[in-house]
Amino acid sequence: MITKYIIATLTLFASTALAQTSSSAPSPSPSAPTFESSGRVETKMFIPEDLMRGSLHTVGEQAENDGLLNTYFLYSGDDAFEVTTGIALRTRIRELYAIDKLRAMSQTDEFAKAMANAGRQKVQSVVGLVEDPFGTIKRVPMGASRFFGRIGEGLKGGRTEGEGNMVQSVTGISKAKTTLAVKLGVSPYSYNQELQHQLTINARAIAGGGLVVSAATAAVGGAAGDVISVLNVNQTLQQTLVNSTPDDLRILNRKKLFSLGVTREDADALLMHPWYSPWTETILVDALSNIGVDPTAFLADACKALTEQDAIYFERLAQILARYHVSKAKLRAIHVESRAVCARDTNGALVFPLSCDYAIWSEHAAGRVAELLALAQGQDEIKGLALWVDGKVSDRAAQELKNRKIDLATKVLDKQQ
Repeated sequence: MITKYIIATLTLFASTALAQTSSSAPSPSPSAPTFESSGRVETKMFIPEDLMRGSLHTVGEQAENDGLLNTYFLYSGDDAFEVTTGIALRTRIRELYAIDKLRAMSQTDEFAKAMANAGRQKVQSVVGLVEDPFGTIKRVPMGASRFFGRIGEGLKGGRTEGEGNMVQSVTGISKAKTTLAVKLGVSPYSYNQELQHQLTINARAIAGGGLVVSAATAAVGGAAGDVISVLNVNQTLQQTLVNSTPDDLRILNRKKLFSLGVTREDADALLMHPWYSPWTETILVDALSNIGVDPTAFLADACKALTEQDAIYFERLAQILARYHVSKAKLRAIHVESRAVCARDTNGALVFPLSCDYAIWSEHAAGRVAELLALAQGQDEIKGLALWVDGKVSDRAAQELKNRKIDLATKVLDKQQ
């Protein structure tokens, strides 16, 4: 079985720092500058050794780089997966191990007794809510429709339907599911349907039947890791994510957005968006709140997300800007310039955040950089350009940016807060 994880960030990057500026380009003449080409790269350049293999998986020694993002080859038993971005690869590996643990839990005598105690009729009445917390997952446009504009209003808000009293009636199951997911190193709001199914049935047994999950049973060590540790959030936000219901998080996020000057309509466009999970939107809003300027322009771009990976991309952009604000210079405004999210700091620099695996100096990248440089021409208030990246940049690209006096910082979210 081949499962393809396609990242709409590939298309969204037409509106970010190194996007393609035209659909075609003439062949370079002998005197034209040379550029780096996309192709195979060594996985070990981007993925730590302990993640390359485990009892349930191996990762191919080479990945495919398209100029910005890497597609990795993940093998587990008879299954093979193509997974684009290192973030998605880490997530997928954690989920493989979590599913294996959950399946083992559901085959024990203790589980069978707990399910009998829970009562099947009662739990069946809430299966739809618990297993599909986002409602409209299967109705979001895929394929070519991702390439055009904003998703329709009819696709927004679906995951909030029925959350009121119905959610309150299954708070025990929801809380058990979150606690179990965190112990297993995965998000309780994952879009992985097999993981959701396994989390749900075990959460029912825990909340309704008294199943006790021992530390030995739930622990997922090694390559799977801790989901909280890879979210780049502080201890306070960690506790908020783990201990809050989706309704609690939405209320908190709405208050933060209002305090930044965001209208109710613009706040709801994000908070009711089907591709922003409660955790993703909370991390994004927290980052914007820490910056403390009106994020309306940022939210307008973020609401164009057409997949879960798009949402994670914008979450990372917000975190990158927040890291710049804390560690480099205070940001005074967030804009969208030349189809790219950017911010201006108090020193006059125009800062572009970029989330990628490995950016190379391609012809398209060179054209895009030239376009961004043109923004500063004739604008006295812009004192310089900065590119902050959460991944890596090739030596050639780094030198070309330096030649153009663009301040570059890489792996910015790996550094201590």
